[in-house]
Amino acid sequence: EEEIEVVKVRHSKKVTFNEIEHEVKYFTRYPVEEEVPFNNLGTINENEEASGNSNALVSSEQSRATADFTVLSSRHGRARRQLRNISKRDLKAAIKYGKREPARPDRRTGKPRWKFVHNGLVYITDETMRNEITSFQKAVTIDSKHLTVEMINHHIEVKRILREERHLCTGHTFIVIDQSGSMRNPDVNGFVSRSHAAYGTLALDFISEQLDSNPNKYGLFAESVSVIEMKDTAKVVLQMEPFDWILFDRLCRRPNTTRPSFHGNYNESLKCVESMIFDEYTKLAEDGVEHKDMPTFSIVFLSDGRPSDCTRADTEQRTTLLQNLTQLLSSKLLFYAMGVGANGADFGVLSSMVKIVNENGGEGQFVHAGLSAVALSSTFSDISNTLTTHRTTLLSSTKGANNLPTDNAAGKTKKDFTMRETGKIVGKTMPVETYIHGKEYTIKRFRFENKGAQRFSWRDVKFANHGAIGFEKEIHPFGKGSERLAFRFSEVMFDKKTKIAKKTGKTMVAKTSIHIEKETKEDFHEDFCRVQSVSQDLAEKFNDAVRKAPSLAAADKATRPPELQFMLCHVYSYTNNVTKEEKALLVEKKLPGKFTKYNSNNGYVKGAKEGVTDTRTIELECGKVPLEDFVQAFSHWVYVHSNHNLIVCDLQGVLNEEGRYPIFQLTDPAICTRKGPRYGKTDMKINGIRNFCRTHRCGLVCKGLGLKCIPSLLKDRRTMH
Repeated sequence: EEEIEVVKVRHSKKVTFNEIEHEVKYFTRYPVEEEVPFNNLGTINENEEASGNSNALVSSEQSRATADFTVLSSRHGRARRQLRNISKRDLKAAIKYGKREPARPDRRTGKPRWKFVHNGLVYITDETMRNEITSFQKAVTIDSKHLTVEMINHHIEVKRILREERHLCTGHTFIVIDQSGSMRNPDVNGFVSRSHAAYGTLALDFISEQLDSNPNKYGLFAESVSVIEMKDTAKVVLQMEPFDWILFDRLCRRPNTTRPSFHGNYNESLKCVESMIFDEYTKLAEDGVEHKDMPTFSIVFLSDGRPSDCTRADTEQRTTLLQNLTQLLSSKLLFYAMGVGANGADFGVLSSMVKIVNENGGEGQFVHAGLSAVALSSTFSDISNTLTTHRTTLLSSTKGANNLPTDNAAGKTKKDFTMRETGKIVGKTMPVETYIHGKEYTIKRFRFENKGAQRFSWRDVKFANHGAIGFEKEIHPFGKGSERLAFRFSEVMFDKKTKIAKKTGKTMVAKTSIHIEKETKEDFHEDFCRVQSVSQDLAEKFNDAVRKAPSLAAADKATRPPELQFMLCHVYSYTNNVTKEEKALLVEKKLPGKFTKYNSNNGYVKGAKEGVTDTRTIELECGKVPLEDFVQAFSHWVYVHSNHNLIVCDLQGVLNEEGRYPIFQLTDPAICTRKGPRYGKTDMKINGIRNFCRTHRCGLVCKGLGLKCIPSLLKDRRTMH
């Protein structure tokens, strides 16, 4: 079985590494040059293989025809085969079955040479094809990714976001790669050098693996990577690059343009990383991002041995650098130390660095990958999986099972309730509770009014129906959300004939908390009313922006694009005149038609996974557009026109087409803020904004409004350009 497999996958090559790893032998090199002619060194009989090399034993099961081939080994060739774990039988098989082509002539004599390639083995002989010059394993070829115009545009836009909207970043990985002289050693199977192995497995098993498992075909949105090469000094070769296929290609090409040399000083690289992290952390804090919402800062530190800066003063400085980083970031710091070298190599410093991080509240791990492509591959895969877990945790860190901040439900108990029967109920009356204004209860109806500039008030208004004296509410809710229950609600009036209260007017919807808590208009309902009122003000401005956008004008002048409208809400407050206990219900008009959830504060977008949208469309000057795209574009428009400070999401309601023009009637929105006052219990703050930007798909409406594209997933790209 070969250690390296090249598997065809959808017209591109994917390199994987088997778990079977050959033993690599080390020896004291002969004092000869790389290309010394074979005739100056003498020969070794084909049966004189070193007794310690088990691969040289020819079993009785081997092909006689292959064994009949004679190979005369030079000492240089034998030494190379011992280093690269190539047996005499492999060479004979290469001559018999391999592809033969002219090699470069001898540099000194000009005599021709032959090259045989077979099963990843390259074998160089003299012109007679009997005398061995050298041999080596053919290096892994990692094909570059075919980059499309969409990928390049996506890369450019994410670069802008990482520069101008840093708060959207969910993770920044700093990769420190040793490029001291010893990284030139060609002792990792399948790679030209240790440097090539480090960059190759990094690209394949850290970058490619995460991109392949990500639903976004262009990259991981708002994830960034910086690469620092460690020699005598630290050199930043890539800084805050988007996590995408362009980064993959750059990492694949990098070892061909850099040459490992000089020493490897740990402290210079650590100071470079510390400076970059402190700068980014400070800017995020100034931008209103709290520590718990900071991105994960990951450091991958790869070295092949003991550092050159290993004096006592260097050790103390290294300790201080790591302590400062860990004390600033605590659990936001992930530190992975990788040792690439033979058994017995000194990785005590790497191990001690991990210990310092763990002792100060960070998360560190040391892995000795040896000189194995398999181990390198496996280690980068493990790091990839860990970062994926931390990314998921960050985006859901402020919410519980119901996608709400975990502190909302802390210490609260859910009400004991039974859902209302569904379907057609013939001849059955639902149980209700009735409250009449008078001797037993004092009932008032309030309207929440937005006076602008964050000024709000409650206005005492009359009942909705003339002659109403109270209300009735069904006991069993017909709907429930993460925070509230919904009941059928009606006002009641006194029937003089029957002398009892009966329903009057249209059925409405009353909403209460799903938890047992104080439910006055100020303590519970005010936040919901404030969110709905602010959302309505923003919707009116959005509707005006749509009307003024030339490309969003309807092609048929008899119609027009849909408008967005958030329901006007009232609060019915009822106080027991004996116990003085006050309760309140938030009441809205009952929406007709099919109720739909278009997006959420946890990143949900209708149709994103299914790849389908509502079939109802409208023909605009820019083309045919699904009506629901206006709802998704509203969230994007609010984000841009609030200077990236807030977003209105969790949009749900009905599309009312009963009138001349379509109207989206929406209710129960959530406002997520980056900084400033919080909008109630559904405000997931910065993570709510990140979740939206991560899954929002820009379309023709976003483009028609002049919004900068959020490149998480780009919808209808061919029609947008």
